[in-house]
Amino acid sequence: MRVLSFFKVLSLGLLSTAIVPTSTADEAPATYLQCIACHDDNGQGNTALSSPAIAGLSESYITRQLNNYASGKRGQHPEDVSGQQMVMISKQLDLNKDVPALAYYIANLPQVKAVSKLSGDLKNGSRYYHAKCGACHGGQAQGNKSFNAPKLAGQHSSYLSKQMRNFSSDVRGTHADDKLGRQMAMMAKTVNEKELKDILFFISQQ
Repeated sequence: MRVLSFFKVLSLGLLSTAIVPTSTADEAPATYLQCIACHDDNGQGNTALSSPAIAGLSESYITRQLNNYASGKRGQHPEDVSGQQMVMISKQLDLNKDVPALAYYIANLPQVKAVSKLSGDLKNGSRYYHAKCGACHGGQAQGNKSFNAPKLAGQHSSYLSKQMRNFSSDVRGTHADDKLGRQMAMMAKTVNEKELKDILFFISQQ
């Protein structure tokens, strides 16, 4: 029986040393128990806590974000309360053993598409998305490992909205060594509220 889950993310970096995880997709590593309270028992997240769905995210994305939290590249801004919580958790993990096992397990959890109550202009959302997001995140928001871009489809719209605002207000993506985060911050600043609403609606339909 699968053990429960918790994490906060969602933007990558692989460990330099290849490590074969000891857990399987049906066997959660012991450290996964820390993830239960916020990310739900199957990694589907919790909108009440602004916790993202993590099930099915790529190993590389999970690895990069945990490393970013642990190294201070993410979660340092005083307004990023969720990020600060993740910093504390990530610093308790062994980056060479715990992180690969967690990333492998989470990546193999089945993703369940988040229920969305959003409304918006699908046509405009598609146009804005493909103009500003699709090149990195894929035409259907499926993500693109070549660009280290995570999957957005199936994610809670409230989480995506919060992260876009974090990027645009310099709460996230300001660290000098977070190249991908800085790229996202720059792009987020080009999206206005109406465009964001339609983009999120488009993503929710994928």
